[in-house]
Amino acid sequence: MPGCASAGRAEMPGKKQVRLAFCDLAPDWDARDNYFTQALEHAGWEITFCNGPEEKPDFVLCGTFGFDFLKYDCCRIQFSGEDSWPDLNLYDYAMGFEVLDFDGRYLRLPLYAMRSSWAPALTKHTVPDEELLAKKKFCNFVVSNDYSNERNEFFAALNAHRPVDSGGGYMNNIGGPVTDKLAFQRGYKFSIAYENSRGPGYCTEKIVDAFAAATVPIYWGAPDVKQEFNPAAFLCADDYPDTAALIAAIDEIDRDDEKFLAMCHAPILAPDGSSRAARYVTDEACAEFLTGIFEKGPHLRRNRSCWGSIYEGDWKYYRRLAEADRKPKGLLQRILGR
Repeated sequence: MPGCASAGRAEMPGKKQVRLAFCDLAPDWDARDNYFTQALEHAGWEITFCNGPEEKPDFVLCGTFGFDFLKYDCCRIQFSGEDSWPDLNLYDYAMGFEVLDFDGRYLRLPLYAMRSSWAPALTKHTVPDEELLAKKKFCNFVVSNDYSNERNEFFAALNAHRPVDSGGGYMNNIGGPVTDKLAFQRGYKFSIAYENSRGPGYCTEKIVDAFAAATVPIYWGAPDVKQEFNPAAFLCADDYPDTAALIAAIDEIDRDDEKFLAMCHAPILAPDGSSRAARYVTDEACAEFLTGIFEKGPHLRRNRSCWGSIYEGDWKYYRRLAEADRKPKGLLQRILGR
């Protein structure tokens, strides 16, 4: 169609068609080739990519790194890879970390399922003993910011007890940030996998990256993490009364090859099938959720009542004020303080 780019594949008879736009994605996302487009292609959808609201998409899939979604009047589907609750007054559907049910309008979809580390994490229990026992380095820490006091304090405590190699941008002590996190982590027996905030369901790539590197994650964050992953495969800070007890447990496993190997050979999904993460081994849950939305055709579920329109109007108004405030001011405006 005029003004829209093709998905780059020849149309196939029987293919389901959808006009889709993306906006407000994280900087490292490719709007034409990502987890969502791949899930839809696996489900038999042919995507016509629209570059903006003027190209009249039927649906827009929105990240949380901007406010361009407010320019779209079509059905909005939000995905958040952050510890944030979806605002279903502004979006028709949403996906994210939170554990909630909202009349078919929400899918729990953790960011870790989209990471390249997810596949090797699922098979980490098959790594041979000789490779695991060849790890001679103690513990690593790869973090880019100081947002979590709990994380900062634990790193300081463990590092004071025994040196920890910090390969991220925060508290780096190895000469600069690493370029390949997993390659760096693979040389270690333990990985500090503390989240930057704590909330039910907020279980990110930090523990999955540690699994993928065949290390023992030392985890703090989601209080329900043991519903997500096999508790036998990681150390959970919540299981210990204080930091000293957690460090003592780390030391015990570090000294005992049998205990270390037992944790490394524990699959990340509990053998009894109870791990919540089992739902994300494939992209079927995402494909089914989006298919259910698309098959209804263009429609809105967000609040379009009087209150809902006022609420969205206020958002647009304050965004205009914020954008105007960022514009360079003329001399008279600066003098008058406007």
